[in-house]
Amino acid sequence: MRYILVINSRNSKSNNKKFEDAVLRIFQENSELRSRMELKYTEYPGHATDVAVEVANKYKGSVAIVTVGGDGTIHEVANALAFHETPLIPIPFGTGNDFVKTSNPSWKKWTIYDYLTNLDNVTYKPIDLIKLDSFDMMGNFIPGWSAYINNVASIGLDTKVQSDAKALVAAHNTEFTRNTAYVRAAFKNLFGDRAHKFTYKLDLEDGTTVSGDSTEYTLISICNGKYYGDGFTPAPHASLDSGVANICVVDNVGTMKAISLILKYRSGKHEGKKGIHTYRATSGIITSGDASMQLCGNYDGEDFFGHRVRFEVCPAALNLGYFE
Repeated sequence: MRYILVINSRNSKSNNKKFEDAVLRIFQENSELRSRMELKYTEYPGHATDVAVEVANKYKGSVAIVTVGGDGTIHEVANALAFHETPLIPIPFGTGNDFVKTSNPSWKKWTIYDYLTNLDNVTYKPIDLIKLDSFDMMGNFIPGWSAYINNVASIGLDTKVQSDAKALVAAHNTEFTRNTAYVRAAFKNLFGDRAHKFTYKLDLEDGTTVSGDSTEYTLISICNGKYYGDGFTPAPHASLDSGVANICVVDNVGTMKAISLILKYRSGKHEGKKGIHTYRATSGIITSGDASMQLCGNYDGEDFFGHRVRFEVCPAALNLGYFE
């Protein structure tokens, strides 16, 4: 198997130095493996997608794409490889690495050198993707704010939290800020306006449907993976190949209750608590509760907008490489 390594050029300098040192070591110790590795550093936003599309069309399943970056790089490549033979092998090299926490729970035990030297030992399995389509107030499809989700999409408070966390990192891009930005932003937003107006209707795995009984919520998350936001756990029982999305809806609650819930939400102990609703759905529709306002959401860390969004689980849509 040949490997096209897509390296996020925005990785920290120290991380990219570790990567380059590992590649040099492999060249010295295993030139045969190095001869089957092609390195592609991203040069512009969306470059990872362009590389993946070209590789998938040219080589089909004879080449694997290895992402060396974070959740954003994985998301770009996963969208390009949806329903293609070409497999995706994610190497955790970002800040949060939330998707890899689900696909490879022991991800911290290996160095970048270990990952690269074990590429030939990867096991390939199909996983689900969740197709999210966004529509404007007139019902027109918005392709730029629609995508396949490999990890988690959410609408409401956590989108505001993510935006504030990005701003913190942009202002002070240190390791401490990157590791604490989401938690700091989450607690800051607990003391603001947490109400977000939307309605939802879900098609559950047993064939029934369910609708929310309110028009104001704190958030709704649509989960293929277990984690997002640098370790928050909206769906502790999610599986990448279950054929369903794990849905978590948080009611609009008071400040003290919100503080209690967010602590449980972070650790994955929120299920069954008052103010929390969880479902297993195959599809659903979320609509803004204000005729003049769009929903503000994010999928796999990328922002999106729309007056109405529809999601549907696409079983076995991506061939994923697992490190055993």
